[in-house]
Amino acid sequence: MKDIAELTKQLGNKDSGIRRSAAELLGSTADETVIDALIPVLKDENRFVRQETVLALKNIGGSRAVEHLTQALNTEKNEF
Repeated sequence: MKDIAELTKQLGNKDSGIRRSAAELLGSTADETVIDALIPVLKDENRFVRQETVLALKNIGGSRAVEHLTQALNTEKNEF
């Protein structure tokens, strides 16, 4: 759980590479408790971070993840 907390914290790091890696690793946990932390990252300024967040939510799955992915894809003009 400590690792998940640290990864969640890194989603706000200044370095986009770190944010991207954190999203990837959180997605690999398949832990639905991280969905709330990932949702705001769907609007990250960096398209690679956004893309990795989409993949993370896809990997986690569940109705909440799908709901937010659908909403992001329908409302954002970002390159997912």
